[in-house]
Amino acid sequence: MLWTVVGFLGAAIFGSRFLLQWLQSEKEKKLVVPWYFWHLSFWGSVLNLLYFLHLDKAPLILGNCFLPFLYGRNILFLRREGTKGGGRKVFAAVAVLVLAGFGWSMFFDKDGDTGPGGSPEHRSKALLKQTAAALKGYHGEQGHFPSGDAKAILETLKKEGFPVNAANLPDTTDVSLDGWKQPIQILTSGNSFIVRSSGKNGIFEDSLSETRDDILIQGSVP
Repeated sequence: MLWTVVGFLGAAIFGSRFLLQWLQSEKEKKLVVPWYFWHLSFWGSVLNLLYFLHLDKAPLILGNCFLPFLYGRNILFLRREGTKGGGRKVFAAVAVLVLAGFGWSMFFDKDGDTGPGGSPEHRSKALLKQTAAALKGYHGEQGHFPSGDAKAILETLKKEGFPVNAANLPDTTDVSLDGWKQPIQILTSGNSFIVRSSGKNGIFEDSLSETRDDILIQGSVP
């Protein structure tokens, strides 16, 4: 949810500059580019770039990575020309909006995305990483992986002293549930293993579909 706030604010700030520029042009009955156009462009592009980096989408990152530098350069030109503006006020307004958005997502998020341990995706990845490490440790001591379904395997790992925490504490103590409260999969064969979360859609998919969002860790032991 926090990153959704960043993306939303970036898009809103970046898009508002055109509306404000149009309103100013209509007011003066001629085409004008007010000083705040470039400040809004700069901060909007910074938030957009951060959001695209979080999404890890190369085309979006490539298309936006230079924009903050270009808009920042235009702001420097304005200062050299002696154009008076309220750049600090714009910065303060953006900072307040970002902090307010973060505060809202922390205290009023009804989906539990920002509960203890972070988002469901973050909690799921943490559970899978802990499970993978525990499986390696157990195999190193016992010479084999524990048997049973995911819940039985995780209970065995916990009894043997390997740290595997429930992803949804304190709501549940079932360590086999991921951040979305869906059962994970643990597949073992020989000295290899796969630990898998179905993701937000709750469906384990083996295809290359664009809707596939499962999280998977594959590993092996000597």
